[in-house]
Amino acid sequence: MVQKKVKKASPAHRVQKEKPHTFVSEVPDRIRRLISSSLEIDEVLNLSMHLMEKTLGATASSILLYDAETNQLKFYLATGDKKDILKVIRMPSDQGVAGRSFQTKRTLLIPEACKSPFFYNKVDEKSKFITKNLIATPIEVKGKCIGVLEVLNKARGTFTPEDARSLKTISREISIAIENAQLYDEVKRAYMDSMLNMAKAEKYRDGDTGLHIERCGEYAYRLGPALGFSAKDLDSLKLSMMMHDIGKVAIPDAVLLKPAKLDPAEWEIMMRHTTLGGEILGRGAHMKNAVDIATCHHEKWDGSGYPQRLSGGQIPLSARLAAIIDVFDALSSKRPYKDPFPPEQVNAMLLEGAGKHFDPELLQLFISRIEEMREIYRTISAA
Repeated sequence: MVQKKVKKASPAHRVQKEKPHTFVSEVPDRIRRLISSSLEIDEVLNLSMHLMEKTLGATASSILLYDAETNQLKFYLATGDKKDILKVIRMPSDQGVAGRSFQTKRTLLIPEACKSPFFYNKVDEKSKFITKNLIATPIEVKGKCIGVLEVLNKARGTFTPEDARSLKTISREISIAIENAQLYDEVKRAYMDSMLNMAKAEKYRDGDTGLHIERCGEYAYRLGPALGFSAKDLDSLKLSMMMHDIGKVAIPDAVLLKPAKLDPAEWEIMMRHTTLGGEILGRGAHMKNAVDIATCHHEKWDGSGYPQRLSGGQIPLSARLAAIIDVFDALSSKRPYKDPFPPEQVNAMLLEGAGKHFDPELLQLFISRIEEMREIYRTISAA
């Protein structure tokens, strides 16, 4: 009987020993799939952290990144009920378990936080979180430590050396995700900068000072939050608005610079700057707003615009905003063929287009902020 009991217990015992091995092979594989997906980096990291917590039995986790300007570690992402408080907390890069891990590039297993000589209790004091045990492991990109990955407070018992090895494996995968995101942002920024320089060159080409596109970008940036654009999307919206007329780089000088009224054939050529703008900017996901604005900023609410004669909600929100911004700035500005209209007349002309040229609700928002828009105009024009 005793021998039978041993035989029955033995397979179960072997399965328990194999669990960490299963984690090491399966969880990073799932994170690799997340990294190669089309999800945004923050979503990839959040999902990875929750997967990591569930497998290690942790109740909270965090990613701290190094800020070279302040020589501090700041919480880039955190889970648990204190995550919102942690966003504003900073800690010296040479203090605490995280600081020690960062400085030494070593994985630290701390079974009892309160007894560790490295424990930095000021974070707990500020966040009202009680750290019982934790593991911290460095996040390295190309051999350089850029931050620390932590898991805290195992739900049952304390973290083990096998947990520490598993976290180290996950850290390598997360570092790949961060590196990919950084490279993507660099390429995206370089591309946006080149497109913006092209847009500015076009404005100088047709005699504008280039301030028009700067003002348009700032109007959009200020109004964006009221339209539901998140903080991280505002810079993209601003740059996209600044490139609304980029398609004019492909319009012949004889048409673009003609001092007289365009004939029907010339007008057909001029209208092509919208579709040409969309083609120049491309169809990448990060350029969606820019493409929408360049292509559709001459569409009208009543369907009488161009190039597709879209109407109402068919017109992308960012392009509906661009239509108002573009006209407001043009009416307020001096051109070779006209002087600026007085503010009262600009208001009246905009309101006249409500429900015809412009989205009436969006126009009301713009009118409600008209003094702020005029201040933007004056400030940038005087620069």
